[in-house]
Amino acid sequence: MKISAAEPDDDDSVIGIAVVEPAEASILVSLADQLQALLAESLESPVDTDSAVLRLLPDAYRSDPELADEWRRLSRRGLVDRKIGFAHSLSSALAPGVESDEARTVRLSTEVALDWVRGLGDLRLVIADRMGIVVDGDEGTFAEPGLRDVYDLLAWMQDALVQVLERAEQSSTSESS
Repeated sequence: MKISAAEPDDDDSVIGIAVVEPAEASILVSLADQLQALLAESLESPVDTDSAVLRLLPDAYRSDPELADEWRRLSRRGLVDRKIGFAHSLSSALAPGVESDEARTVRLSTEVALDWVRGLGDLRLVIADRMGIVVDGDEGTFAEPGLRDVYDLLAWMQDALVQVLERAEQSSTSESS
């Protein structure tokens, strides 16, 4: 995988380019699809029992259960829909590359890059939960083989995308002044 700033001859709406190998696309699409399913299932129950869902949808008012219930009732569906949208943005962009024999290039707009950063963050929260990672720096207490590598890949992707977004913002700021 390679994530870089857009080329000078790219459309102005393109801020970055992701080059994704088919095996990477397959893993990311599978994870993004699983995340969408997990979030959709969370709407079927008023009480979250999955610790990963609790990380994705934390209580807004931890010291006031009544306010927390009201916030959850009024905003939960919208938050879940947005998170599903972020994951869908990732999976829909990468799905065509799953069956390919070669790496696929995806051109990223600001909106798509932000969706990917948010979706990757949600995926990292779920994987961190499954690995028993509580705070940054934890190694976790349980991990299936390769899960740590996926977690680290997602962190690297997030960092690379944030760098692309920052570079685009700096470029935009310098052009306007």
